[in-house]
Amino acid sequence: MENRTNPLEHFLSWAKKNARIRGVILTGSRAASRITADNLSDYDVAVFGTDFDFIKNDFWLNEFQEFWVCVHAQFHLLGVEIPTRLVIFNGELKVDFSFLPREILTQIVSRQELPDGFNIGYTILLDKDKLLIQLPAPAFKGFILRKPSEAEFERNVGEFWFEVFHVAKYLLRNDLWTARFRDFSTKELLLQMLQWNQGSKTEWGFSPKPEGKEMKGWVDTKTWERLHSCFGSFDAGNSRAALEATLQLYREVAIETSVLLHYTYNQDLDTRISKFIEKAKTSSPH
Repeated sequence: MENRTNPLEHFLSWAKKNARIRGVILTGSRAASRITADNLSDYDVAVFGTDFDFIKNDFWLNEFQEFWVCVHAQFHLLGVEIPTRLVIFNGELKVDFSFLPREILTQIVSRQELPDGFNIGYTILLDKDKLLIQLPAPAFKGFILRKPSEAEFERNVGEFWFEVFHVAKYLLRNDLWTARFRDFSTKELLLQMLQWNQGSKTEWGFSPKPEGKEMKGWVDTKTWERLHSCFGSFDAGNSRAALEATLQLYREVAIETSVLLHYTYNQDLDTRISKFIEKAKTSSPH
């Protein structure tokens, strides 16, 4: 590691001299006292200002530290598209910058209601106009999982078995790449069902991290062990075994969740697709 200096420190020195930047706060795991952060945790930085034309290219990053790559992305907040720059610096640290117009900050202060991304915790790093100190204190909670509607539950079940059908079909054709590509969708739907199951058992006080981060901390030990069988290697036999493990686990969790939610599990669809999979084991592609 050539350079372990913190790029955020260099950015703040630069931002203090930049009249277009009016305030900066640190959010995410490094600012959330109830979330574990380590040396590999990203720095999530919200930048408030009046004009961000300088982010149209990446030259501004060279003002304070050499970087390896910068990805341009965006998200929406209060109906406004917020540009982001996701940067890996030469010191092997990652900083996710989001650039918010000053008007957004004014709205948040006026409403005295923090967005989830701020409510999990924030630290003021720069406040030129003394607006950030008017923000309400964070409750150190956010992104609380919402109870799904019955239609959302049914859609998850339908999409899961839809994808399972395709995984089985492509395995039958020995089209392994496509099978694995479709298989990833089954894992996303399984994750969502597992989260709903946990939310149902915690009276919807559950706040999971995105993309299954730190999942081991909230699934039970038996489920965690079973998940190991849901990811196969790049061969047909192992992939079929992983598919079987995935649908068995999904079925159990989805049925239990349907009972907890007082919804109906589509057993007919389950039975029909499962029969297709059994038939596919002994069939040959035409």
